[in-house]
Amino acid sequence: MDASHPEMQGRHASFKDHINESLGLIDGIMQRHRRPQEPSGAPDTLSSEPGHRIHGSVLASLLQLQDHKELVHRSSDALKHLKHKPKLKDRNNNKKEMMHRSESAPNLQATKWLSSVTSSSHVVPSLKERQRTPSRRSRRLSIVSNESQFEPITTEDRVRIAFEIANILQRQALLCRLARDLMLYGCPAHRLEYILRQVSDTLKINAEFVSIPNIILINFTDPSTHTTETHFVQQEFGYDMNKLMEVYRLEKLVSHGEVTVDEAIEFLDIVSNDPIVYPVWANPFIYAAISVCGCVMFYGGRWKEAGLAACLAMFFAAYELFSEKFWGFRPIWEVTVCIIIGFVCRASTRFDFCFVPTAFASFIVILPGYMIVIAAIELVSRQLVSGVVRMVYAIIYSYLLGYGISMGSSLYSTIDRNIPDEGSSFCQRTVNANTCSMSVSQFYHFLTVPAFAIGYCLMLRARPIRWPIVVFVSVFGFAVHWLLSCMAAAPHQVIEVAPAFAVGLAGNLVTKITHTMSFDATLVAVFYLVPGSLGLKAALGLFGGVDEYSSHQGSFTLGMVETSIGITIGLCIANLVVYPKGAQHTPLMNF
Repeated sequence: MDASHPEMQGRHASFKDHINESLGLIDGIMQRHRRPQEPSGAPDTLSSEPGHRIHGSVLASLLQLQDHKELVHRSSDALKHLKHKPKLKDRNNNKKEMMHRSESAPNLQATKWLSSVTSSSHVVPSLKERQRTPSRRSRRLSIVSNESQFEPITTEDRVRIAFEIANILQRQALLCRLARDLMLYGCPAHRLEYILRQVSDTLKINAEFVSIPNIILINFTDPSTHTTETHFVQQEFGYDMNKLMEVYRLEKLVSHGEVTVDEAIEFLDIVSNDPIVYPVWANPFIYAAISVCGCVMFYGGRWKEAGLAACLAMFFAAYELFSEKFWGFRPIWEVTVCIIIGFVCRASTRFDFCFVPTAFASFIVILPGYMIVIAAIELVSRQLVSGVVRMVYAIIYSYLLGYGISMGSSLYSTIDRNIPDEGSSFCQRTVNANTCSMSVSQFYHFLTVPAFAIGYCLMLRARPIRWPIVVFVSVFGFAVHWLLSCMAAAPHQVIEVAPAFAVGLAGNLVTKITHTMSFDATLVAVFYLVPGSLGLKAALGLFGGVDEYSSHQGSFTLGMVETSIGITIGLCIANLVVYPKGAQHTPLMNF
């Protein structure tokens, strides 16, 4: 089609492809052989009423051509009957004869019809009856080629239907593109179906969505023609809070009808082509900063354990970049790097280093605590398939990491038989360390807590303008947790639910007041609460990495699930308090 057409002006570059696809569909249906026509009085069960337009369906638009064909054919049959119309006298005689037959045998016609329906020739037609009858229309009445079995349509109708189909295809492409970008930039998994359903309602597209880990199924339905079209969108989850915020802004504009489909696709192209905020070579330093803060705050390590953990974290980041270059390392790179870390940490105990703080803090960024929380939220949201799959995977992943650490420790113990199984008395205390039992002064929390939040801001690609909000929500949640666990000595259920409620409440209020996404702030704050290390302790107890954990491996696993449930309840109650009826127009981007 000519690019100078008025409807083509200002459209997205991909719209031309949709136009070509639409014209191909129209040409294909016009070149099909005509089926034997039903009598003029028979109802048309496939096509809709003439002039009725079904939005959101390619087939419904194509059936408008079928409507046009049926109308033209019936009009030509009517003209033929008018030419061969019998005289008035003959018609009266025929009418009297038919009335006489119906009075004498009222069920004769019904009996003949029933016998014709139940006959084998009607149920299973012969090959001779299956052959298509040639078209009887006059050559001079057709403006199409001899190969086309369609009645003529005007160029204006063809262009109109082509643009209608192209618009439908473009809206469907926008939904698929939006689903892929949401998964790529870190949208919460339990919000995917909700967000896409809101956008599809705004675009007037009948669609159903099913989300499972790394895959979302989009089913475009058309109730009028009973047809469906299913798309599989596969994309691994990633984290880029800067681009996710831009996509969230686009969701708001689309939901309010303030942008066109072409503008939305063009905006997604711009977002995807933007470079990442922080370069990849900065990952080793980011991982090192997070490991130092985590070793001191959560695992009771001293500054020298924190320094060794930072060095191992930098090695871990470099190993991760190396594994991405070679596909053979991808399935086992976590296990292999944990074997190396476990080997080094066990060897460091000879120099009065503690095994648990160093090992746990060195790969704190991949502990599956957040994954378990998301799985619990999905189960609460009745997304059973996705929730169960993610929960089982998180538990197995914890044992996978624990197996690597235990294997590395056992390898060094095999080489050095004189290595002590139990470290110093201080290292024995770090086995059960928590936020309240630190080896350094508690005043260092004023340094480590904000630094930990900023480290995760760098890892999640959040711009510096978002750092104050993220640090505020994170410090608020950590303060509630520290007060309840260290000062008030509250029960475990309260310690699990109350900080999560505080984090969710603060994040939702930020969204309510500033009208911006607060998911990044809530996400970083949840990392202070997630129970990733509990699963690792259970794995070390199972595989014999740490003797103190052997008798508590079952309790560690159950404690990991219990903590996830508590965090889920706290976040859900916070949503209920701030959004009791949900958002009216804008899809929520929170927990």
